[in-house]
Amino acid sequence: MTGFRTVIPMDAFDGGLNSKYEAAIIADNESQDCLNVVFDDLGGVQTRQGYTLLNTAPVNSNPCDGFGTARWNNGNESMIAFFGTDMFVLSGTTFQTVPSAQGNYTTGTHKNMAMYQNLIFIGDGNTPAYKYDEGVYTRHGIESPSLVADGGANVAAGNLIGDYNYKLAYVNTQVVIGDVSTGCATIVATAAGESILLTGIAVPDQSFGVDNKYLYRTIAGSGLSADAYYFVATLPVSATTYTDNIASASLGSAAVTTYGKPPAYQYVIHHQERLFVNDSQNPQYLWYSELGDPFTFQATNFIKVADGDGEKITGLSVQGNSLVIHKEASVWLTYMPDTTPSNWIRIKSNAKYGGASHRSLVEYEQQVMYLGQHNFKVTGFYAFAGTQTEPDATSLRVSQMFGDAKSDRVEPDVFLFQDSYKQNCAAIAFDNKLWFAVTHGAGSTENNRVYQFDFVRRDKSRKIGSWVPFTGIGAAQFTVYNSGLYFASSAADGYVYQLEDGTFTDNGAAINSYYETKDFDGGSAWRHYEKDYRQANFTVHTLGDWNMRVSYRIDSDKGAGDGEDFNLSPGGSLWNALTWGNDDWGGGQTRKDIKLELQGVGQMIAFKFSNKNTAGSGFRVVRGNVYYNRRGLR
Repeated sequence: MTGFRTVIPMDAFDGGLNSKYEAAIIADNESQDCLNVVFDDLGGVQTRQGYTLLNTAPVNSNPCDGFGTARWNNGNESMIAFFGTDMFVLSGTTFQTVPSAQGNYTTGTHKNMAMYQNLIFIGDGNTPAYKYDEGVYTRHGIESPSLVADGGANVAAGNLIGDYNYKLAYVNTQVVIGDVSTGCATIVATAAGESILLTGIAVPDQSFGVDNKYLYRTIAGSGLSADAYYFVATLPVSATTYTDNIASASLGSAAVTTYGKPPAYQYVIHHQERLFVNDSQNPQYLWYSELGDPFTFQATNFIKVADGDGEKITGLSVQGNSLVIHKEASVWLTYMPDTTPSNWIRIKSNAKYGGASHRSLVEYEQQVMYLGQHNFKVTGFYAFAGTQTEPDATSLRVSQMFGDAKSDRVEPDVFLFQDSYKQNCAAIAFDNKLWFAVTHGAGSTENNRVYQFDFVRRDKSRKIGSWVPFTGIGAAQFTVYNSGLYFASSAADGYVYQLEDGTFTDNGAAINSYYETKDFDGGSAWRHYEKDYRQANFTVHTLGDWNMRVSYRIDSDKGAGDGEDFNLSPGGSLWNALTWGNDDWGGGQTRKDIKLELQGVGQMIAFKFSNKNTAGSGFRVVRGNVYYNRRGLR
């Protein structure tokens, strides 16, 4: 049985990195080592695209603390970024400081955002939180005035007789009323029918976002302790005086005193016509706004998520009808069959790992992927899967919702993520892929690597998804803007870049792109036979007039291996452009077969494709075969 030619087919290279298992036993389409590559629908592997600088001048010399896109009802989009103490909005290729948002923030604190009712709501864990309305930056909640008036009686005849007390409430641009003022009533005694002149009426700061003011008054003689204050008039924001001549019988409705405003929050999400936020001062509390009103958080609008277990809330996401609350060591759900809080049910899921980063939460295919942790150490990426949670007839239990480990094949890489900076992990879904920016490697203090999860890859073993690491991308956070993918730099340089720009350079720098196959041994029947390797053929795409390197190693040799460079020029010339004697006639080829002569005897062989770490160069390989003569059993 010695001497005849045998072939090992390599039908696909799209299984992604498998750094956990021995190189000879991983799947045929998996890689024992790869970097800066992506996979295509043909099962091929190719060099990833690079990125281009967006803003030609740096915003400032700070890392980006918050980054996202607002999509307004008028069809416009705004790229929003936080650098240092300020908030910025992109204008062309320049970031402009948002008025009133200068000096409001602390460098190094995360700014997280959610959009609802054509507004961006921004939390950084401090009070107050803010909102942004395509040019207008104001406080999230509606402030309560500190002073109504210091006025007195007007001697002019009028409808008022007796003692009166006044309170004031601010109204925002969405005509939502805040709490009335406290401890600042004005008492005016009258001996006869008069009107009352109020002076010194409070004028709010511009950042409060007040559109007008509502003035309220008691019924004559009820005094400061009165429970009910009734509507008197609407006042302009700038008004400091008002003459009241409204008879008690003509007053409007009573003021509500329990509107409330949001707590200091760091995480915010929109679900079922409400905003949900954490409480930075009470880390196990979850607050929610009134239905259809994202500005009002009444005093009773909170949920204790396992109060007393010592775990902080670390992130919020949505799965089906449930709000998912990620904590340090567990994952909880608030099942919401409808919008009535009394019908909501809080359930602890069977996910075994807590959430490490709110920014790592990303939705895809009815799942939520997140960076998980156990005992405060990063353990991998998990998909919170399922479509429903429902209460059992006799107990509360989770039905069809669970945490599914997704990063088993790159576990050695995950263990190199820096625990001290795990909260910086940021993710986004784009073009059927998930992008995770992480802080990787001992001594690293900022996000310096991206792990891409191609969740549409599906190999013969039914494993779903392929992982691959990217270097050269230091991303603090991602966003999609005008259909393009962008990232803000994690370095303190004030730059933003556009990814997937169609080039093979990272803003002019070379992309070190390579892919190493598994160790092919011919299958279990011939695994321990010696093989005389003769030839390998690969189908490659002709991407440009540059060289790619194809090399091979036998029996896991520790060296770089032997190999050959292959030019990827498509060839061909156009009419009136051909130089006779030098050029080939024709339109050129989109792909071609290349042949690599092999020399060596061994039991296993692996191949490596590389762009030679050369700027502007890439490769694309879709399939291959290796041929050998089988020798005896050793």
